[in-house]
Amino acid sequence: MPNPVTYPACQLPRQPLSNLAWESFRQTVTPSQFQPSTWVKLLNPPTAFSFDEAWLLCQYSTDAWLAWVPDYGEILLTTDEFCSLS
Repeated sequence: MPNPVTYPACQLPRQPLSNLAWESFRQTVTPSQFQPSTWVKLLNPPTAFSFDEAWLLCQYSTDAWLAWVPDYGEILLTTDEFCSLS
C-alpha cells in the first residue's frame, strides 16, 4: 500500500481574529427609519391567523420595537422582522 502524501504545514503567522471593525460599525448611531404610531409590514407574522401588519407603539432598543398586531396583541419585534409599508 502506498504511503499517504503529506504536505508541509503553512508557515504563515497567525493573526488574532478581530471584530473591532465590525463592532465599531455596528455601534454607529443611525437615525431610525421607523416612527411610533405607524403601520409596518411583518415579514413573518406571529401566527398563521394573525394580520401581516403591525402598529409600532414605541422603540424598545436600537434594533427592537414594541408593536401591536391585530388579532394577536402586543409583540416585541426586531427591525429585521418588519419593513415599511411604503
